[in-house]
Amino acid sequence: MRIRQAFLLFVLLGFASGCASVARRYQITELNRVFRVRANQTFFTQDSHGKVTKKTLNYPAKAALYQEQDTLYAEFVSTTLRASDNDPTTIDQADSMKTLFVHYNPRVNFVEEKSPWFYYQLTTFDIDLFTIPFKYRFSTAGRPGQLSTSANVGVYAGIRFDLGRYRNIYYRRDQHSDIQSFSFGIGTVLSIDPVLVNGFNTAGRVTDEYEALGVNYGLATIFGYKRVTAGLVLGFENLADRNNRLWVYRQKPWLGLMVGININ
Repeated sequence: MRIRQAFLLFVLLGFASGCASVARRYQITELNRVFRVRANQTFFTQDSHGKVTKKTLNYPAKAALYQEQDTLYAEFVSTTLRASDNDPTTIDQADSMKTLFVHYNPRVNFVEEKSPWFYYQLTTFDIDLFTIPFKYRFSTAGRPGQLSTSANVGVYAGIRFDLGRYRNIYYRRDQHSDIQSFSFGIGTVLSIDPVLVNGFNTAGRVTDEYEALGVNYGLATIFGYKRVTAGLVLGFENLADRNNRLWVYRQKPWLGLMVGININ
């Protein structure tokens, strides 16, 4: 029981420490970094005389996106833009020093009007702190499948893809922004948990009953929305003591549901 209580405390402390980093991850949905912008989207630029020019991005490119007073601005990375084509209606390297913005004029006769969605994406290396509330060990050695709900904690590392979209909503001349994001990824996991060892899961070769330390590894697919991450894990487990070779679930696959938060 002491091992179980220690794990519960460890999980709580780990998630508490990770909460401070959630705000940093949430900044992705609030922009303020470099994203990959979809092709065939419209931007606008304004010169010193107040003249506004409409420009179209005909290919994907990277840009720093930020928001001020419910207006979305973009500064493109010059190395991702094509050479100048002398066309004032398209975005090229000649526009790399300009600050462009997403502009939309609502219709005056509508009480509420929504601008078209503006799309962007981000690919990052992701590290998550997670727990697995439910883990199912498949049947083996004449023993039935086993559902485990013991306390556990682990680390996920992999590639994460964030997809975001932005629009403005106008209501009776008031304006506010709407930012939405969704993410998914794939990577590896490593976790530890307490495992009950007894005669049932050792084919009678261990007569006593005790809790051992289990070490897990495997692959995971994660999905996220704003601050929440969840996913499926296919893993394998070993005991960290001499009875590992007697344990019938040693190196046998299990399937689990993981819930976590980003820590990098």
